[in-house]
Order: sequence, then structure tokens, then C-alpha cells
Amino acid sequence: MSHKTRLFSLLIVVLFVGFVFGLAAEEPKYGGELIAGISADPVGFDPHKTSAYSSFEVLENVYNTLVTVGDDLTPQPAIAKSWEVSEDGLTWTFHIREGIKFHNGRTLVAGDIEYSLERIMDPDTGSGAAWRLATVENISAPDDDTVVIALQNPYPGLLTKVGGYKGMAIVAKENVESGKINTHPVGTGPFEFVEHVPGDRVVLSKNEEYWEEELPYLDGINFRVIPDETVRKTSLLTGEVHWIDSVPSQEIEQLKKRDNVVLGESSGTAYWYAAFNLDHEPFGDRRVRKAIAMSINRSEIAAAAKWDAAVANDSPVPEASYWSTDYHPYLGEQNHDKAEELLTEAGYPNGFNAGVMVSTQYPGTVRAAQVMQAQVARIGVNLKIRTLEWGTWLEEQSAGNFDIYINGWIGNLDPDDYFYAQHYTGEVFNFTGYSNEELDELLDEGRMEPVKEKRYELYSEIQKTLIDDAPYVYIYIPKVVHAWRPIVKGYTTRPDEALKFKATWIAS
Repeated sequence: MSHKTRLFSLLIVVLFVGFVFGLAAEEPKYGGELIAGISADPVGFDPHKTSAYSSFEVLENVYNTLVTVGDDLTPQPAIAKSWEVSEDGLTWTFHIREGIKFHNGRTLVAGDIEYSLERIMDPDTGSGAAWRLATVENISAPDDDTVVIALQNPYPGLLTKVGGYKGMAIVAKENVESGKINTHPVGTGPFEFVEHVPGDRVVLSKNEEYWEEELPYLDGINFRVIPDETVRKTSLLTGEVHWIDSVPSQEIEQLKKRDNVVLGESSGTAYWYAAFNLDHEPFGDRRVRKAIAMSINRSEIAAAAKWDAAVANDSPVPEASYWSTDYHPYLGEQNHDKAEELLTEAGYPNGFNAGVMVSTQYPGTVRAAQVMQAQVARIGVNLKIRTLEWGTWLEEQSAGNFDIYINGWIGNLDPDDYFYAQHYTGEVFNFTGYSNEELDELLDEGRMEPVKEKRYELYSEIQKTLIDDAPYVYIYIPKVVHAWRPIVKGYTTRPDEALKFKATWIAS
């Protein structure tokens, strides 16, 4: 063997050993507590009642649903190991996995699914997830291993409805009846609830009897409540926390250059918007709403709110989605002359005063409101910005104590998710008070239509109707951005913003 050949062989061996060592070094390891910085304190832990994203950041790891959605947002088995649908599409039969235990040690049975879904449907529960089961006629558990869901009409989106959101969590009846579910939830998920110190932290511990073949790697998760985005970022950079749920948008590019931070980005499925209270004058008049819709510059608002981490849109559906349309009447230049003409027709030739409600939990909404305030002032609309702490914001929204609010809607998988809950007459999340009988009929049809192309036609008409009626002014589609220390492994930033830490581990 020549000298060069020996050197080459040695190099191959070294590279191979290095490769194998590298693989070994990246093998997941058990142990350690993840310290996660979150933007806001959870507002209750009853998954069937809370609507706060800060609560679901925690509950995503405490509960399971009947089925789930993978990183590619397609339905996958979870509590149900398999299912089948009748030929007429009206009966779904789910086969329940054996050996799943609640955190209190009791074995889960099909009756728990029946109880949980019926609790969501019960008007007395006041669940914000009830709309997801609006097509359900009956739920039964003929034995401990089988759940049957009978529908009033065929609904092709049922799997994403029962599995795409932890508001559909399977709960323990005894946890509900004890009155403790809102303060000490008991689920079947990879982590168990330990404690909540309001304004400070939520602590979870590893579920040692988790039903999946692979147990969680982490010993636990410590969610630290850090409302200030600068403090949250600094805590990550100093190593005080391992992971944070958002970073200041203006610093994304700078953080990408750091070797002590990993940035996870995903194109989002959420939309952010300004909503009008149609019971407050003058917003019951469509001309007023349209005047505002055509007088704002969405690109400027998106840039102020999220810098490069958002795309301006006058529709709730992202351009990359199959359900997107080419109807975009407000993405061109602002039309102040037409806006003023509409206000004059509506009886407001000199404009009017109104309030816009935003929250400190989402600093981007504050910046968005400031830009919007300056833009609509040009047509005589004087907005007063009301900035509230998140819990108070939610209370005011629910009570209808607002003229306009700015917020986002997340977790959109099926096209129905974008529209039904916030626009159907009388639905619990329809805080604007919008009611349109023709739109309701279209939404009902869209839910039932099994043919994708026909559904597309229906949802295109739905989008056009809402954009023209303008109970919402859609503004932008944000990216999902999380950040973590390099020692955090196995975490994926998802388009649906679900925080799943089951596969996450900490390298030494």
C-alpha cells in the first residue's frame, strides 16, 4: 500500500469514526428539566373552558385528544389507534388504545371519550370548542374499547376537529366533579401537572406511565411567565431559560447570527385582524367598516407589528394554502377618497371617535394599533388605544366592552376553522355580533361537502362575503418563531403553534 493510499484510508477511518461519534453524541438522553419562557400567565386549566393560548401552551403537554395531528398537520392515531367511516359518512367508529392511564392512575376507557365530548357539547359548559362538534348527532361507547360518533350530516373535517386542538382534550370525570380541573388538571399526556404559582411559573413532571412506547426524555418542564419580550430574550441569551415562545420580531435576523441561540421558524396558519363591535355605533354600518378597510396600509401595519416575520393579507387564509383565493380588494393602494365618501354616506362626514383594544401579551398588537391609528386619522377617524393585561383583555372581549380589538386566530387546519367559530351567527367566539343568514348557509354547506373542489368554491364565496362585509379587517399572516439554547434538542416549531415537548431532550 502506498503512502498516499494509507493516508487516504486513515482519513476515511477518521471521518467514519467522527461520523459515528457525532451520531452517538446526538442520541437522545433522558433527564433534566426544560425551563421555558412564556409570554403570559395561563388563564385557567380547564381545556373545555379556557380560550387563552397561554393556557394551551401548558395543556398541550398535559392532555391527549382522540386523534392528533402530526408535524405535517395530517391526522394521526392518538387515544384512538384506528377508525373507520360508514359509506354514507354519518358514522365514525373509533377503536381505543388499551393501557392508557390518567395521571391519577385510573385506566382510560371509551366512556371517558364519550363524557369529554358530551361535556364540550353541553351548553352549560360554555365551551369555546363546542362549534367543532356542531355536526354531531350522538356519541356512544358500546364497550370500553369503542367510541361511535354519529353525525347529522357527513363532515369530512371531523378528524381535525377532534384532534387539532387541546380544547378537545379527553378529561377525567372525577377531576371535573371535584372542581379541581381548572387549577389542577388531570390528563393522560406525557407530562403531569405539579403546580401553578400565578404570575411566576407552571411546573410539570414526566408521566412515568405514559402510554406511548417511548417515554418523554425530560424529567419535567418549568414554564416561567416572562411578559416583557426584551426580558424574555435576555433570559434566553444568559441561559436563565432554555426556550422561549417568541422573540422581538425586529431582532430575528440578529439572533440568527448568534451561535448560542437556535431559531425555529415556520410559515403560520394563523391570521391577525381588527374586529369591530357591530353593536357599537357606527360599526353596525358596513360602509364605515369598509371605509376603514380601504384606508389602512396592511404592509406598514405588518412591518410595525412583526417586521419581516409576517405577510400582509386582506384575507384570513395564507397564500400558500389550497383554500386561498385571488380576491384581494384591499391589498393595493389606500383609497382615502372612496373611504371618505363612504363615511359621508353613512352620516359621518367629519369622522368619529372610537377605541381600539390591545394587549400587553402581544406587543405587536400595540404597534399595529399605533400605525392603524395614524392611518385612519387621515379620514377623520380618531382612535384611542386601550392597552390591557391579557386576563383583563379577555374579560372585556367576552363582555363586549370594545369598539375595535386587534388579535389573532390560530390552529387553522380545515377551511372551516378559519371562518365558522368567529363568523357564524351566535357562536361563542363571534364577539363582533356579526350575523348573515346567507353566510351561515354557506358555512353549513362547506362543512358537509365531501368533494374538495366543491368545498373550494364554497369557501371562496365565504371569503369574498366576509371581505366585502368587513366585520373583520384582516391584516397579516405571521410566521411562527420560537428560540432555544443549542442544548435543547428534538423540538420542532409547528405551523399550528402547538408546543409539543414529548420528544424534546437536553444535551449535556
